[in-house]
Amino acid sequence: MSVASSGSLSARCAFIGVLLILFPACGNVGSTGQVAANPLLPGPWPVGVTSIVLVDPVRDRPLLTEIWYPAVAEVRDQPASPITDFVDPAVAGLLAQSTVPLVAVRDAAFSPDGPFPLIAFSHGNGGVRFQNTFQVERLASHGFVVIAPDHTGNTLLDLGADPQSAQNRPLDITFLFDSMTAAAAVPGGPFAGWIDTRVPFGVTGHSFGSFTSLAVASVDRRVGAAVPMAAPGPVAPEYTAPTLLMLAGEDKTIGQGLNQAIREVYDVLPGPRFLVEIPDAGHYSFTIACLTGTGLGDEDGCGEGRRFGTGEPFAFTPSEQVWAATNAYSVALFGRYLKGIESYDEALATDLYPEIARLTSDPRPELTLLAAPALSPY
Repeated sequence: MSVASSGSLSARCAFIGVLLILFPACGNVGSTGQVAANPLLPGPWPVGVTSIVLVDPVRDRPLLTEIWYPAVAEVRDQPASPITDFVDPAVAGLLAQSTVPLVAVRDAAFSPDGPFPLIAFSHGNGGVRFQNTFQVERLASHGFVVIAPDHTGNTLLDLGADPQSAQNRPLDITFLFDSMTAAAAVPGGPFAGWIDTRVPFGVTGHSFGSFTSLAVASVDRRVGAAVPMAAPGPVAPEYTAPTLLMLAGEDKTIGQGLNQAIREVYDVLPGPRFLVEIPDAGHYSFTIACLTGTGLGDEDGCGEGRRFGTGEPFAFTPSEQVWAATNAYSVALFGRYLKGIESYDEALATDLYPEIARLTSDPRPELTLLAAPALSPY
């Protein structure tokens, strides 16, 4: 099924009303026993966040890692950890003008409702582990544990230090899956009972993190769903994960050629498969860049830009609107295929934000997997 309607605000409001009926506060229990919540809204759990450093002994590779998770109800009204808590004090001044909204409480107690499914987020080339706080916090509020590493040698502060990033980044995610699984199984340990190992893992990422997500899902059979954003990547013949791809129509970083490659990746995915295109978004629209006060993302997702081909000036879709679409589809995709909440099929088959985005969906295709291009924009 393909959906590509322009829609109207009134139609979207009517659909939100339908979702409120489909996802009441008590009902639509998935295979994990957790209740479905409206994917357009924050979930029922407050959110905690904590930082750890994990070292892969095989590669002698340290990974500064952030973990967002469902927290106890008592922290709901506590102040969120400020964005400067995610960086070294020596560079905190770079974020002094940030207006990024945050909800996660630093080192809050873990919810007694666990264990929860595990999702890994992979940042972009020269990005940082907290570049998608809007997305990871929303997922945690819906009952997921989300881990995000700084890919050593490929972050904003050490870009270029790792010439083997394309090989190391997927290994980083697999290592974190292994580490969190082991830590959650240690009785009395700090992560005991956090991860539900009865269900598959999820992966999501932006730009080089999109490539990383597809690479991991191609080789790690534990991956049961993927949300790659703003870059193509490899799809191995053994690929099976339900996947929702996202692309920005005015992405100046990867260009029209690699945007077309994202569409070609969609064409060869075995399914279920989904593609969300946001015509007036740029590369950085899928991140917090536009609200950091750093100028990162100017003319490629933030403020105004010029259209491909014509050079006509236009205003990028506001980041908050792109975030809303990203959050809703991420919750629906991971909720459906990691938690088994079948009622999310309705959201995955519908243009949730028709005024800014177009959805193409093929939830249960009967296709033979073709050879997909193993493209990296880096």
